[in-house]
Amino acid sequence: MSRTNSKGMMRAPVRLLVVFSGLLIAGMLVLRFAVLPHVDARLNTLHGPVSQPVAANVQAFHANTFVADMHADSLLWGRDLERRHQRGHVDLPRLRAGGVDLQVFSAVTSVPRGLNYNRNSSDSDSLPLLFIASWRQPSTWFSPKQRALAQAAELVRLAESAAIKLVLRRGDLSAEGLKALLALEGMHALNGRAQALDELHEAGYRMMGLTHFFDNEVAGSAHGVEQYGLTDFGRSLLPRMEELGITLDLAHASPAAFADTLRFAKQPVVVSHGGVRGTCPGPRNLSDDQLRALARNGGLVGIGYWDGAVCDASIAGIVRALLYAIRIAGIDHVGLGSDFDGTISAPFDTSGLPRLTAALLDAGLPQADVAKVLGGNLRRVLAGNLPQ
Repeated sequence: MSRTNSKGMMRAPVRLLVVFSGLLIAGMLVLRFAVLPHVDARLNTLHGPVSQPVAANVQAFHANTFVADMHADSLLWGRDLERRHQRGHVDLPRLRAGGVDLQVFSAVTSVPRGLNYNRNSSDSDSLPLLFIASWRQPSTWFSPKQRALAQAAELVRLAESAAIKLVLRRGDLSAEGLKALLALEGMHALNGRAQALDELHEAGYRMMGLTHFFDNEVAGSAHGVEQYGLTDFGRSLLPRMEELGITLDLAHASPAAFADTLRFAKQPVVVSHGGVRGTCPGPRNLSDDQLRALARNGGLVGIGYWDGAVCDASIAGIVRALLYAIRIAGIDHVGLGSDFDGTISAPFDTSGLPRLTAALLDAGLPQADVAKVLGGNLRRVLAGNLPQ
């Protein structure tokens, strides 16, 4: 073999490596800056009129009221939340424009392929490509727990850089300006390990949902295959959660898990985002009996803004569900649970919240009651549950 041919053969693998690396980098750029924003924009949308004026006196009332939303999945999308976007529902500029004092950011850690409201197994996962596309570290690509830890770290960094307060203790609720609280959507992220509860608490989690769209080691889901109740493992976690000051979230829980949890819970729980069957039948919407049980526990339901929660996904439909929940559970047990950025279509983004305040006042709800719904009730529950 000639020396020239030998050099040519040696260069061929190098050229292939360069070509492969270039294609890989180009693919990652396309995923991050083209595919991910497109999917985000397509799945998190708005509908209806977006620029209805709000009277000055209503704006003033809203601005002087503690406003809190119990559920937004904005961390999932790898969006720069310090910058105002034309897609999705939540970022810091729009939260401030909407007069929000506290946003609960939920970390989504596993979503089955072929997602539906009725029956999902846990044997598939549609999120690896999203975590790859958002340039998260490889440890997050296939691990729900690592996804939870990564999203927690991202919110901590956001709080450090953008003058927002991460709520970790009771006193943090009184901080000036915009505040954020970290929630976990489904305790499958514990991977069946009780020690992981303390790890996630240390990472900043102060609210945790039992389940998401499938049954897990802790409890059955309203959308699961078996939809069982609270497991022995799940029951064993409740005292430690209450000791740590973690608020338990029963959104997505099966009816059996809902009933079991209220039997054992010693502190108020929440249903962070959902609806009521009195205005919108659905597998995860609360019955009148569940609303009354939630009230006896001292907890509250956050009414969502999408069609599966309220059927009529308009401001009028949201108000109808809120008023119904108030009538059954009582004014102290109802709040807002948008599910913003949770692949929903909403009638406004978070900057449009004064429009909902105006609609509640127009419906005849007294200002003191509107203030409870907008955030006073959630502040009460969190103040009682969070550590000092």
